[in-house]
Amino acid sequence: MVVKAALVFVVVAVLLTYYCHEPVPQDIPQPTLFASFGIVMRTVRHMARIGEYLGIGTEPQNLRYILGALISAGVKLRTGISYREGLECTDTTFDGVRVRVYEPVSARQSSGRVPGLVFIHGGGWVMLSVDAFDELTAHVSKELGIVVVSVKYRLAPEHVFPAAFDDSVAATKFFLQNAEKYNVDSARIGISGDSAGGNLAAAVTLALAKEKGLPKLKTQALLYPALQAIDFQTPSYIDHGHLNTLTKDLMVAYWIWYLNNDQSFREVFKANNHTSDQLKKSQYAGYVDHKMVRPNLRPKIVKTVNKESIKFPEIPNIATILDPRFAPLMADDADLKGLPPTYVMTCEYDVLRDDGVMYATRLRNAGVRVEHDHNERSFHGFLPQFSDNELAGTAMEKYLTYLRKNL
Repeated sequence: MVVKAALVFVVVAVLLTYYCHEPVPQDIPQPTLFASFGIVMRTVRHMARIGEYLGIGTEPQNLRYILGALISAGVKLRTGISYREGLECTDTTFDGVRVRVYEPVSARQSSGRVPGLVFIHGGGWVMLSVDAFDELTAHVSKELGIVVVSVKYRLAPEHVFPAAFDDSVAATKFFLQNAEKYNVDSARIGISGDSAGGNLAAAVTLALAKEKGLPKLKTQALLYPALQAIDFQTPSYIDHGHLNTLTKDLMVAYWIWYLNNDQSFREVFKANNHTSDQLKKSQYAGYVDHKMVRPNLRPKIVKTVNKESIKFPEIPNIATILDPRFAPLMADDADLKGLPPTYVMTCEYDVLRDDGVMYATRLRNAGVRVEHDHNERSFHGFLPQFSDNELAGTAMEKYLTYLRKNL
């Protein structure tokens, strides 16, 4: 009996050791925090998949539910922290889109109009919510004394592209057109977002730059944004796609849920077989030239082709990957000219690092004033940990400094 108990103990210990072993880059500060974040993300994904296999919701639905429950539990544990103090927070709608508005009491009482910021949350267009970013958006509003509008866009895959984009455009336009209601200067409104929210913020900026009779966005601040879906073999995807903070497999799944909700093509996308030889030699391949990340590489030789003439494999809605509303890095050079000053935050250990580097490079080449804030030894999704993670706290200060100077 003792031998059996000892054997069971050893087996359980070995399994726990195996499961809790998390790849951690050697130079990561606070490695336990990084490993914990990775283990949580891996566990949540496994639970979501098992739930779908057992007929309990779909994987994205389960991801939402499990992460939502974990975030709610975390908020309850921090009940002693009144991060909303000094703010009026209102859930309302802007042109039919649900939003949360953060108004500092000082802004309401100000004799002059204050700046504003539209913030679009991340989560792969599939999960998370304004609640998950409540502390971050409240912090930005309080620290800068500005009105922040956090957008509750419709989520994929129940609402595929362009639902999230349309909601983000509608809410932003409404705020620009009704700024005075919140004592906001319509000429001093910026837009920001992280990850998938950074994708939406960049897409909205591109779209509204062409709108006439509308106040112009003062700046865009993109936090480790997802910007392209034609190349999943960039150096950052290759080097960091195994990290559970955001794996290559999950990022590809996010793109597909947003595009057409057909996960049968996941391996096709991961191998870059969702495009064609023609596309890989076109100007669009040049928009993700690895030379922008690794200058020692030879530049790609590309030729300009008409978008409508490009042939794709038989994948539903696949041509959408060249639509700048879906993937802002696919915007032509002419459309980048005249965009507002831009802040791009990237993280070293992030599959999306190169998306941000490439966009910053292309914007700068188009004459846009760009501040590229690259955070070494940091990882995807770290900014909301600004209260607990030293690097995230420093990154938050740099983000706030940029907004303070450019709004």
